[in-house]
Amino acid sequence: MSLITVIEPHPLIRLGILQLLSNVEPSSSLKGEDYSSIARDTPCTDESDLVLLSISSFEDVHALTTATERVFAPKAMLLLSDSSDMPHSVQGLPPSVAGYVPKNAPPEVLQASVRLVLAGGSCFPMRPNVANSQQSLLTHFKPVNWQIDNERKTKAANANPESEMLGLTPRQYEVLVLLARGYPMKTVGRYLNISVATAKAHTETLYQRLDVHNRNAAVYEAVSRGATLGWPSIGGPQQSAEA
Repeated sequence: MSLITVIEPHPLIRLGILQLLSNVEPSSSLKGEDYSSIARDTPCTDESDLVLLSISSFEDVHALTTATERVFAPKAMLLLSDSSDMPHSVQGLPPSVAGYVPKNAPPEVLQASVRLVLAGGSCFPMRPNVANSQQSLLTHFKPVNWQIDNERKTKAANANPESEMLGLTPRQYEVLVLLARGYPMKTVGRYLNISVATAKAHTETLYQRLDVHNRNAAVYEAVSRGATLGWPSIGGPQQSAEA
C-alpha cells in the first residue's frame, strides 16, 4: 500500500485535495499535513511514496522542498503551485521533485499527474522553443471529448505516429489515452462508442503489446518511449531532466 501525503497550509483546500485523490489509487493511504509538519526536528517514521507539496511562491521552493525531503524522505514529490508556470530558472531542487501542477488545473489533470508520478514518471512542462514561453502547464491539458465521430476520427488519424511507435492500433491508442486520464472502463466505452467488453479487450491487448500489467505501468511505459498521449507538457524522466 502506497502512502500519499498532502502538505497544504489551508485546511479546506487540503481537505478538498484529499477528497479528490481518494479514488486515484484505491490501495493508497492518504494523510494531510500543514507546514508545521516540515518544521519538525525529527524525521517522520512513515516514509511517503508521494508528497504533494503546496507552494505559494517559487522564491520559497528550495526551503520547502528541502525541509520536506528531510522530514518525509518521499520517493517522489509533486509541487502544487499557485502559479501557472514554474520558472525554468528554478534549479537545484531535491531529486525527488518529479513535477508540478497549478492549483487551478482541472481535477482530472491533478489525478492523472499523481498516477503518472506514482508510476515512476515525471510531470514537467517542456522547455519552450518559441516565443510563447509563458504558456501555462494548464494550456497543454485538454480534456478528451470524442463524442463527435468526425472529431474522434481526426484525432485518431493524428495519433497514428504515436500508435505506430508504441506498436498499437489507432483504437488501442485511443483507449490508452483515455485510460491515462483516469477514466473508468465504462466511460472509455461511452467515449469510443464501443461496449465495455470491447474496451476491456483492447486494454488487455495494449497491456500485452507494452509488456505491462496495469494502467499506471502502461502510461509510464508509453511516456518513457516518447509518447505524449495528448499532453505535450508531460515528458518522461529524460525529457524532464533536460527541462
